[in-house]
Amino acid sequence: MLKDEARKYIDSEIQYGDKKDLYHYNCAEIILNACNDYYNLELDSKALKMIIPFGGGLNSGKNCGILTGGVAAIGVMFAEHKPSLNTKMKEITKMWVQAFEEEFGSADCKAIKETKRDEVKGCKPLIIKGAEILEKVLDEYN
Repeated sequence: MLKDEARKYIDSEIQYGDKKDLYHYNCAEIILNACNDYYNLELDSKALKMIIPFGGGLNSGKNCGILTGGVAAIGVMFAEHKPSLNTKMKEITKMWVQAFEEEFGSADCKAIKETKRDEVKGCKPLIIKGAEILEKVLDEYN
């Protein structure tokens, strides 16, 4: 399951002890890396680096990194080569955003953190829940 792949990235920093902050994956990274592994997207390390600035709501509390990480995965999986209207990709993206907002009440990182973030576990439970929702949306189209 996608959430199990996400959990691997969440737990990976534990092995580094007091240096774990140097090995931390943000929410957007976790979702895209988990999708890369689970769906065999074949993204290389350089491509995966592109999602890093999207964590923490674009590092500004804006669009949630869980959401944008999922959108990036959808792009890799469903965007077509030109010329194309990308109809299917657009439909799947809309479904993901709708399902995400229904679950979390917003697409805004700051708002989600204020109402849904766990004081001890941080966003980790939210990332797992987001992975579950994303997998459900993607399963409808695969």
